[in-house]
Amino acid sequence: MARKGKERRHLKRRELVRVACEEDCTFIRTLSGEVFSVFGEYSEIIPQWFANQDVITLVYVKNGLPVGFAMLYVLSGEILAIAVLPAFHRRGIGSALLDHIQLLASQLGLRKLSLHTAKENDVARLFFQKAGFTVIGAQEDYYPKGQQALIISKCI
Repeated sequence: MARKGKERRHLKRRELVRVACEEDCTFIRTLSGEVFSVFGEYSEIIPQWFANQDVITLVYVKNGLPVGFAMLYVLSGEILAIAVLPAFHRRGIGSALLDHIQLLASQLGLRKLSLHTAKENDVARLFFQKAGFTVIGAQEDYYPKGQQALIISKCI
């Protein structure tokens, strides 16, 4: 029984959320292009956000490799992106990234988080609603390819 506890602690040490560094840019660009391409050229847009000093990017690392990231625009409390490699969906990684973003925002003195998600993206909308976010509006032609976005927020 004691061995199982040690194994769990060892496994947990192999997963962490950290602030992204320059070496993560290729991963972030590639994943953005993969998961957000239906909305526009996010493999080009997101690296620009990554380079912005007012954006904090977090990376979820598993076994030494990045598997997801999240971006927070600290001036407004807007979550710019959360993405996880498809092979790692439904493993709590998106939730862990969101939890870290909320903690970071709170530490920075932000009282509210907001984000946009495509109206057609039911999975994302349900994910954020489950985390306590509420749809507060919509914006036509928000994405580069013209899709409508829902505006979602949460007081923290």
